[in-house]
Amino acid sequence: MLHAVEDEPCRCVRVMHVLSYPSMKAIRAFIAIKIPESVQAKLQGVQDKLKQADAHVSWVKPANIHLTLKFLGNIEEAQIPALTKSLQESVKTVSPFQLQIGYAGAFPNLRYPRVVWIGVTDDEQDSLRTLQEDLAARLAKLGFKQESGRFKPHLTLGRVRSQKNRSNLLRAVEAIVNIWVGEISVDAIYLIQSELKPSGAEYTDLATIPIV
Repeated sequence: MLHAVEDEPCRCVRVMHVLSYPSMKAIRAFIAIKIPESVQAKLQGVQDKLKQADAHVSWVKPANIHLTLKFLGNIEEAQIPALTKSLQESVKTVSPFQLQIGYAGAFPNLRYPRVVWIGVTDDEQDSLRTLQEDLAARLAKLGFKQESGRFKPHLTLGRVRSQKNRSNLLRAVEAIVNIWVGEISVDAIYLIQSELKPSGAEYTDLATIPIV
């Protein structure tokens, strides 16, 4: 169903149907910016290059690659309206904006990688930073913990599971460190449910908040 924000008929929030959970059942959720299929396809090409290192890495499905603004952890269904309201308020701090997708790296560092990623560069107005900081502050008021470190926007490509062929992986990442993938337009943010299954994480949109 669509809920219109008062006095702003053009700004609508699409709240997806949420399955009925027992009252104590937790919903694992996060807030993110989605990546268009055209860029996901290019990111899959990057993953294919890195896979040649034959390292022990769990690669993220291209369709699941996203830019996380805030990982919420376990929430209850009753919290969704307040979360959605906070997202509505945060998007008012920015207009639709562009992000550059490119350069490769790893957390905590390239020498001992645990997460392999592609970087995200903000626009000249720092729209992404403005949005993320406002969102973090609003969520803190709802009881969600603020991260201690600086926000480092990135797209996770894979998670390293062991040290197998680590040197090969290191060389593979270094070979594409300056890669440029493309540009994306950001005109919405999403509240998403994540269900962990044997086949991997499955995502379901709980709410879509447009940026206008």
